[in-house]
Amino acid sequence: LRPVLEVLKFLSPEEVVGVARVSKQFYEASFHSEVRKLIFKQTNVLEGHTDCVYSVAVSLKKGIIVSASEDSTIRVWSLTTGQVTQVLRGHSGWVLYVAISSDGEWVVSGGADNTLRVWSLASELTTLVLTGHSDTVRSVAISSNDQYIVSCSDDKTLRVWSLATEEVTRVLEGHSGCVCSVAISKTDQYIVSGSIDDTVRVWSLPSGDTIRVLQGHRFDFFVSVAISSNDEFVVGGTCHVFVKVWNLASGQIIQQLGGHLGQILVSLSDDDKYLVSGDDEETFPESENYFPFKVWDLTT
Repeated sequence: LRPVLEVLKFLSPEEVVGVARVSKQFYEASFHSEVRKLIFKQTNVLEGHTDCVYSVAVSLKKGIIVSASEDSTIRVWSLTTGQVTQVLRGHSGWVLYVAISSDGEWVVSGGADNTLRVWSLASELTTLVLTGHSDTVRSVAISSNDQYIVSCSDDKTLRVWSLATEEVTRVLEGHSGCVCSVAISKTDQYIVSGSIDDTVRVWSLPSGDTIRVLQGHRFDFFVSVAISSNDEFVVGGTCHVFVKVWNLASGQIIQQLGGHLGQILVSLSDDDKYLVSGDDEETFPESENYFPFKVWDLTT
């Protein structure tokens, strides 16, 4: 699911309206009426991991894809050829999330061994091991200025790490359940976290203070979050049916987008006009109206 969402981020937002899975190999896109309709065909199968792949990150600057897997490894692939160029080993358990720096020079990963690892892609070595979480690290994010890493964990906390001091600067507490997802705003002002406690929380990155507690419904279980580049709205993907959009200033829900099954991952286009969502439901209903991958126009 994540690789598909990452690829969709590179499509032209002026053209794409929606995407549907046609078969295991094909994805069909819906376009505005004046744009020709295309079929997205699978061009590469990246093989090498020996177990489930949980996360990918893409660097267009370096032309690479980085993947994290249950096989305890991180793999670096050529975006052009689809060939693996590096295999990073060091985690002693599942690697659940990976993020890549803005310059594409280094990677941070988090996993079931309760640690984060910072890797130099030039040397293929771990340059830093960050410890402190007492349970699985579910997600990691890197600030736009590449100075901070934020992690979230099953231990119900988030941690803010300074790369300058190589130490944790803040422990963010407030969630009452496992924290599944974290994102940092492009302005480096806000942290957004999603939890199985049915809330999305917005924190100040500079101070660590709680700015907003965005309440969902019972059993929403927010497994994915995103924040707009202008800091105006926050998006949360639940474990079933709905994607929710809140106004950051007021904390009010401004859109609730339905139609999904399974856990929903979300991603915003760079201009904040389009939202990509996709769920992990594998047994698609026998209906022409069911689209596991969707592109939403947030301007309408």
